[in-house]
Amino acid sequence: MPLFEFVCNSCKEYFEALVLNGNQVECPKCKSVDLVKQFSIFSSKSQNNNCSNNDFCQNMQSDKHKCCSGCSCR
Repeated sequence: MPLFEFVCNSCKEYFEALVLNGNQVECPKCKSVDLVKQFSIFSSKSQNNNCSNNDFCQNMQSDKHKCCSGCSCR
């Protein structure tokens, strides 16, 4: 599935968009087409349940993001 991440240069909105057949993407907030495609990483859910409640990712802003849930930050 061609799902891409973008940042709008006009309003700085971050969003994902499904891009089919090379269609033009526009910002859902301001409708600008001045966008920058972001590098995406994939993740997968770990079958390992050895995560502690304090095993949070130091690189993410949310304290609810756990590295052992499939994050590739390590």
